[in-house]
Amino acid sequence: MPDKTQTNGRHMADPTKRRAPAAERTIRILDQLAASSSPMGVSELARCLDIPKSSVFGICETLVETGVLHSDPTGYSMSAHCLRWSGAYLSRSSLVSEFQRTLARDGRLANYTVTLSTLENDQVVYLACRNSDKPLGFTFQIGMRLPAVYSATGKAMLSQLPQEQRRMLLSAPWHAPFTDNSVRDLEAFEEDVKVWRAQGYAVDNGEIREGMVCLGAPILGPEGTPVAGIAISMTSTEARDAAKKDLGGIICEIAGSLSRHHLG
Repeated sequence: MPDKTQTNGRHMADPTKRRAPAAERTIRILDQLAASSSPMGVSELARCLDIPKSSVFGICETLVETGVLHSDPTGYSMSAHCLRWSGAYLSRSSLVSEFQRTLARDGRLANYTVTLSTLENDQVVYLACRNSDKPLGFTFQIGMRLPAVYSATGKAMLSQLPQEQRRMLLSAPWHAPFTDNSVRDLEAFEEDVKVWRAQGYAVDNGEIREGMVCLGAPILGPEGTPVAGIAISMTSTEARDAAKKDLGGIICEIAGSLSRHHLG
């Protein structure tokens, strides 16, 4: 019987032996700090990640020396150095570039905040934002993460997934509500999915922030899989039924155009 570890005369290394534990721990520490709204100390990081304090300290101090992290008496936090990586990624993303070109040439959404985001597990991550001058009381930022179940793009993308996959993604404890309008549980969310699929876009009606209404549509890839979402945000005063219907149609049209661009 042939040796299955041999391919074209070369030995295939066990994948588990190729892993670098220090690199994996570094990524976990960076992810934890990116998700934190305030600096974190060695003890807190070690406790949250179940990593020895000595390893946390060594990794963090190395990252400080190389300019990736900032250190002060309250703990460690991300430095501006990290923007180099996000900038490099975004500059190479054709979807982000096409999103920006679309907004530049299509003036129908000129007075509104418009965002592009992607789904990462049960959160949305913002890839591009154009914030309007209108006082929404909320500013979207590149790299920001929000619970997908409360955001318009998150709802739109989740609604396009098979129910089994959607339920698996949302199987963790439900996110604490941001407002009294935030959807309360998975069953209520599933009821709304039927509406969003039928109309082509989802609505965040004050679930992220009171007084802010967002409409989000999915950008689809091969086989109808959501690869991103585009949304517009407005004040609740602006969000009259007629306006939401018109803007919902526009956002669906632009999402469709971006989907075709993504498919090439």
